[in-house]
Amino acid sequence: MGTLWTEVQLLEPDQHLAPSVHAARSAIARIIANGGEVSRREIVAATGLARSTVDGHLQVLLRAGLIEDAGVASGIQRGRPAQSFRISPHRGVILVADLAVDHCRIAVTSLDKRVLGQRTLDVNVDLGPMVVVEKVASGFDELMIELNIAADQALAISVGIPGPVDSHRGIVVRPPLMPGWDGFEACKFMAERFNCDAIVDNDVNLRALGEARALGGDNLPLLMINVDAGIGGGFVSESGLLLHGADGAAGDIGHMRVSGESDVLCACGSRGCLSAVASVGAMASRLGEALGRSVTPRELIDMLARGDATTVNTVREVAVTLGSAIADLVNFCNPARIVIGGEVTLCTDDVLAQIRSVVYQQAQPLATRNLSVVHTELGDEAGLIGGMVSAIEQVLSPRGIQFHTRSEGSDMRPLGRL
Repeated sequence: MGTLWTEVQLLEPDQHLAPSVHAARSAIARIIANGGEVSRREIVAATGLARSTVDGHLQVLLRAGLIEDAGVASGIQRGRPAQSFRISPHRGVILVADLAVDHCRIAVTSLDKRVLGQRTLDVNVDLGPMVVVEKVASGFDELMIELNIAADQALAISVGIPGPVDSHRGIVVRPPLMPGWDGFEACKFMAERFNCDAIVDNDVNLRALGEARALGGDNLPLLMINVDAGIGGGFVSESGLLLHGADGAAGDIGHMRVSGESDVLCACGSRGCLSAVASVGAMASRLGEALGRSVTPRELIDMLARGDATTVNTVREVAVTLGSAIADLVNFCNPARIVIGGEVTLCTDDVLAQIRSVVYQQAQPLATRNLSVVHTELGDEAGLIGGMVSAIEQVLSPRGIQFHTRSEGSDMRPLGRL
């Protein structure tokens, strides 16, 4: 697990460096973060900056403790040995929380993407925002004490939330599955609680980011579809950027109208939403009608894993609806890879097979000729990895570099998303 996390790539810096010294230092830091151990010679070649300029930026990053000397680069080289650098594993920690409807997974990682510790918290979003986020914060406190890490070592915290999030301001906006959370300033709470930068985003967005950065290359653009208590989506562009849209609502596919299902009431108050007819709860209700009794989502998953014929047939029917909706998305955004996540999709191949069949039948040939529709590669780790990536990129952004290399007495303070 630790190896996989360290192999995850950060966003490549723009080759055309902005004139800002902080932008240049940010680019150098990201090159080092992605390369593991990178020589001065390689940094000069990658940035196009003069060696003396690179030396000056490296000295600032070294003094700030963001990078450290990795010794002389190995391999056959001409001229004098090339000094190498790596991201410092000792310069603070990254806090990551992946909140689900009925639990939360948290992790503490180093700046060089190593997992220092993680645990799962038993908490339900129905308890309300203040109770939940305080339990999550207390979970981090306990985990950091267990790891012998001081509270002031937190560089940034990233939180994934199972509902619509204004990701630019870190505010939860009318989440159907989270009563009492509308307008909650989760980003502000976490930034003040841990005195560090905070990023709050939709949970499926962060899972999409985790999958995309772990796979990269020909697997982008990547569309993530998560089938759970609701239906969520996240899209990462060919350049590796997570698509948020103007207000953070991009990818909220659960409330697309499904043709022929207009009478089904959704938790959002509308009728015929994709989540209302294709979520795990909707599958359980449909199975209950077929069996003449009440069926819980947990029972449905257990029966599906056992291969119960009625359950398999019910899930296949719902998967056709999912496939049709995804086919429309394929025609619109032309992803290279579609990742289907959620426990109901992992306990059997029936959901994925049905979705794949419908997508290839209904989407345009040009949009499907190189398309792969697959299970998640990272499973439950995807949200944590995506959260870690977003937080580290925050720390190594131009604004983050400016903050962490500031002179003593500066009045800069931790903020939300930069």
